[in-house]
Amino acid sequence: MLIDYLTAAVSRGGWRANTYIVLCCCVLISAVASETRAQSLVYEGSEGIGQGKHIVFFANDHEYRSEQTCPLMAKLLAKHHGFKCTVLFGVDEAGHIKAGSNDVPGTAVLQSADLLFFFTRFMNLPDDQVDNLVAYFERGGPVVGLRTSTHCFNGQQGKWAKLNYNYEGQDYHGGLGEQVFGNTWHQERGQSHYGTNHQMGSRLFAADEAQEHPILSGIQQIHAYSGAYKSQPPADATPLLQVQVLNTFEPSDDANNDKPTVNAGWTRNWYVAPSGARKDARVVYTSFGASEDLLSEAGRRFLLNACLWAGGWEEAISSNLDVSIVGGYAPTPYSSAALYYGGVEPLDLAGWDSTIMPASAELVGVNSAAMAARITSRVLPNRPALKAKLAGKYPELYGPDAKLPDESPRPRRGR
Repeated sequence: MLIDYLTAAVSRGGWRANTYIVLCCCVLISAVASETRAQSLVYEGSEGIGQGKHIVFFANDHEYRSEQTCPLMAKLLAKHHGFKCTVLFGVDEAGHIKAGSNDVPGTAVLQSADLLFFFTRFMNLPDDQVDNLVAYFERGGPVVGLRTSTHCFNGQQGKWAKLNYNYEGQDYHGGLGEQVFGNTWHQERGQSHYGTNHQMGSRLFAADEAQEHPILSGIQQIHAYSGAYKSQPPADATPLLQVQVLNTFEPSDDANNDKPTVNAGWTRNWYVAPSGARKDARVVYTSFGASEDLLSEAGRRFLLNACLWAGGWEEAISSNLDVSIVGGYAPTPYSSAALYYGGVEPLDLAGWDSTIMPASAELVGVNSAAMAARITSRVLPNRPALKAKLAGKYPELYGPDAKLPDESPRPRRGR
């Protein structure tokens, strides 16, 4: 109908009218494209303890596959427990999910959030998007933060530069991560690497002080594939988890005795909002959470219980709440430059039967010799199934006769 109207208008009008119509069409197309790009993924629960409650998931990190972890947990919380769950992703100009993007559309939905599930790293976002996130903290909203969320902003300019992880001003020292979660990426006063990524798995278990904490209900131990962090919880925190680095990537009892257990998660009952105001609100933080970590049933249970406790719904926690995976789940290894799925729009993950991520999606960054050398030396030695898959598709890069350039040693970049 619109096309017919415009065609008739063009046939009646002169060049000015035609120019005006063309400009109107451009504006309309741009608005439609913007609306499509801004579409968020929503899972609507129908019954359960979460009825009438809204959790917003903020998924935007460069490395640890928050774009896989967050929809997995959102779908679980909605399907099994009745929550409305909205997932916000970093996206590219075409609206495809992009790990660590500078654009996270749809943040206005935080206005109706009862809980924020936050998994981010080194973000640099437009002011209007950050405004909505800041407003959530200014009203004292509860939050569950995973892994790199302690260093959630980097390079943010202008009025929200104080959110950066390395902000040294005394008005918001250490940025949003340190002021909300109690840590930032700083070896002396915050976090640093402890276990080697892709080589050393880790075993997480309840801290002595948390044996009876409701978040640990039904949990004996969690296996994480992401390398352990050494964290220094804030003085006001209640410790939840300890982590033991292993000598193996897969679950085992082969503990690395050179690395004593360290903290891997805590709760707080307050934080400092960007305005400098103290807010009484529940906070849960844990240093695990990469998408492969959620293959652990206990890992999913910990995050479910953390959401219930942070939201003030801990009376609903029991040791046998359903944490089974909804639909399909095919996590990929954490990496800052490769092994993520490309060309996936948020709505491609809609529906209970959807797979995270779609089988038709292509792995990005695996088909160049330079990247194959890095992947082969770092990522694949402990992931034989993925190695076989890549060798079948790219035998010249990953097969037994592959000729690859040497992978030069580089300073550790993952954070």
